[in-house]
Amino acid sequence: MEPKRVREWIVPDMSCEGCVQAIRRALSDLTGVGQVTVELGTKRVLVRFDPAQVQEEAIQSRIEQAGFSPQPAPLTQGE
Repeated sequence: MEPKRVREWIVPDMSCEGCVQAIRRALSDLTGVGQVTVELGTKRVLVRFDPAQVQEEAIQSRIEQAGFSPQPAPLTQGE
């Protein structure tokens, strides 16, 4: 699968390496997700995914189910 879209969330309540691992685990087995980058320092989660297989709402819901409060990062021009 070649991920076709990239979306970023800000997760203000992510505070430790355990949080990083929890978010990675929550998203790793979601069909359509190709790559997950979690940055503790900036409190951001970057997800590459195939929108034909998974919707942004499902990704955000998985982060919420892991116990966090993700907020979609503002889209940049061209997204």
